[in-house]
Amino acid sequence: MTERFSPRARLGIAALAAIVTVTAAVVTVIDAGNRAHSVDVGAPLWAVDAAEVLGREFAVFRSPLGGTEFSMEMGGFIDADSVVVTMAGMPDRQSYSLDDAELVALDAEDGSVRWRASAVDIGGCSPALLDGSLLCYSGPYVSAAAYSVFDIESGERRDVVTPWSPIIAVVSGDDILALEGDIESNDVRVHSGTVDDPEANWSKAFDVGGSWESGYVEPVMSVRGDLGLISLDETLGFDPETGDQRWLYGYTTCSTTHTSSDGVTLVLERDCQNDGQATRAYAIDQYGHEFARADFVSSGSGSYFSLRYSRDQPAGDSTPIILGDSGFDRKTGEKLWTNQEVLGSAQSLAVIGDVVAVTSADGTIRFVDLSNGEVLWDTRTERTGEILWDGDLVVDEGIVYGVNPRTGQRTWEVRVEPDGDDGVGTWVQPRELWGGERVLLRSSEDRITALKRS
Repeated sequence: MTERFSPRARLGIAALAAIVTVTAAVVTVIDAGNRAHSVDVGAPLWAVDAAEVLGREFAVFRSPLGGTEFSMEMGGFIDADSVVVTMAGMPDRQSYSLDDAELVALDAEDGSVRWRASAVDIGGCSPALLDGSLLCYSGPYVSAAAYSVFDIESGERRDVVTPWSPIIAVVSGDDILALEGDIESNDVRVHSGTVDDPEANWSKAFDVGGSWESGYVEPVMSVRGDLGLISLDETLGFDPETGDQRWLYGYTTCSTTHTSSDGVTLVLERDCQNDGQATRAYAIDQYGHEFARADFVSSGSGSYFSLRYSRDQPAGDSTPIILGDSGFDRKTGEKLWTNQEVLGSAQSLAVIGDVVAVTSADGTIRFVDLSNGEVLWDTRTERTGEILWDGDLVVDEGIVYGVNPRTGQRTWEVRVEPDGDDGVGTWVQPRELWGGERVLLRSSEDRITALKRS
């Protein structure tokens, strides 16, 4: 395995943030429609290295969502408006754990460290805040199971012991949903309550489970609209207000599923004995009712169609869903249009309002109007469509720039310094872009850079 080296610290520990004023400039570019126009050009606002934050040469940043054990999420953040909270520590490349971990809150305006707190016992954190605080929970190898609440402004920590060890806990409105139990034995329980009374609302047992590893791949539990979701080897939908089970679906090992932000679940079934070719795709609503279906033949339309979504933010209830090579009404299941040429070879999708970015095997990304299936524009740029910020797609090609998702017109760009030894070793994931309310951030495991102020 290739060893990962952090970049040399450019600033002293006392000067954590390198603040650069954004200077207004204008350049002329040619957009996707071969039209020349001017764009705003800026410079990075600030940059912070993990080595600087911890004062240790090989320190890395990691997402707080997955905690310190068995996590490979690089450079993740939790958006807390005026601050962004990340995790920093020393990577154990053998066990994928993070040693000497700390939660670090960076000021969104200048990158300065607002506060630091020990996170060695943190098993994960909720992506949504709880009344201005960050909710985290104990890790699987900590003796005392507990919720840990961090004040966003001060970092002050409060621990509350729970009667069970959470596998995951998420904030849903004013409530906390926690899942615990034995995944491998289909002995799973969900509790809804508060920090001080974790079972105040309800507690339910569910006959759903999976392999031990499934508890560490993707969020085991989430809330999508009015649907609570447990995602293991089977998928179970429940009412987050009452805990009542709504539906349970088991799939073949070759099947893939995706649940949208409004609770619509898309299922693609494949033939495991026939090169994993798609056999049918269907959609179920938040109550488990199938309302749309697309069937395939072994060598026909959409036989290799993917349900891998890099982004899913539909404009609303009128935005069509995609099954196979066709668009369907999100409520009635009526087929609205078909585009086999584009969707038949889709590798991944990114729904952006009323547009879907379709990535094909040859690297081409086509932007399709969801209302009629027509191609609006296309590009061969990698990762386009995965990040949306201030209404623009964000593309990272060394120069980071924003693109109008319907026209392909570039609207702004920022030139960014390379992140040290980017891309050495297959274990190291690519840098990621993250759009918050206040800033756009670019991150590798070594460095976090703020690119643009709203």
